[in-house]
Amino acid sequence: MFLLDLDLLPRILILLFLITAMLGVGMQATAGDLRSLLKSRGLLLRALLANFVAVPIIGLVLSRTLPFKPEAATALLILACSPGGISALQFTTKIKGASLFAGTSGFLLTFVAVFLSPALLTLILPGEVNVVIPYGRAFLFVVIFLLLPLVAGTLVRSKAERLADKIAKLCVILSAVIFFVVVILMMGQRKEAMNVVGKEALLYMLIFILISMAVGWLMGGPAKETRPVLATVTGMRHVALSVLIALHTFSDPAVQTPLLAFSALMVPPNTLLTVYMVIRSRKAARASPK
Repeated sequence: MFLLDLDLLPRILILLFLITAMLGVGMQATAGDLRSLLKSRGLLLRALLANFVAVPIIGLVLSRTLPFKPEAATALLILACSPGGISALQFTTKIKGASLFAGTSGFLLTFVAVFLSPALLTLILPGEVNVVIPYGRAFLFVVIFLLLPLVAGTLVRSKAERLADKIAKLCVILSAVIFFVVVILMMGQRKEAMNVVGKEALLYMLIFILISMAVGWLMGGPAKETRPVLATVTGMRHVALSVLIALHTFSDPAVQTPLLAFSALMVPPNTLLTVYMVIRSRKAARASPK
């Protein structure tokens, strides 16, 4: 699986988070909703362009212009080519009216990344690096923990809408609690990784995150629901996939440390964006009857 480098408890909790988050998304959507979203080709194309073209270019430029250490520069390039960060579900599914797009875009980007990210890295990594990824295991991960819960939730809603609404609310609460527990359990590891990487490299990584979020926002289209979702999905790179690539491609474990530090840096700006969007949507809901 993508999470083979973690301790057993965080690994189990992250998998439970994925299942509950995607199940909750499916419980709020019908098969017609999914078909309608898949027909929004312009939006999906912009999501792919933002994550597989724009952000890799940004990562390449920053890695060559800013004074990164070699291992940190390599980690940044891996992250730039690995979209579909699964932890983005904790933030994107909280934005009113955007839960379905959040879940399906996360699944789509992760699925495509399994096959496209190694090809991108082969093009932009310096030297002759043989990028390795266990495709079979990665594909099973996407199907079992992302696709199946999404489809299962949709099927339940088609048969019992009221029950699905209740389960969806429970899934939202449960996934939030699990995510919070994982953050607490991994806080020590992430803090240690951030200390090793250093303040200067952390600042450069934060700049990369903010630029990536801005790209996602600009390419999210005119709809107020899709802009913040694509901003978060684009800013939160797929750390688990990045670690999997690093483990199988590089003998130097120092490349993994910046990846862990990055996973901590992603959370604060996306939390602020989500809180802002939730507050704004609630104000708009209170003002609409007037």
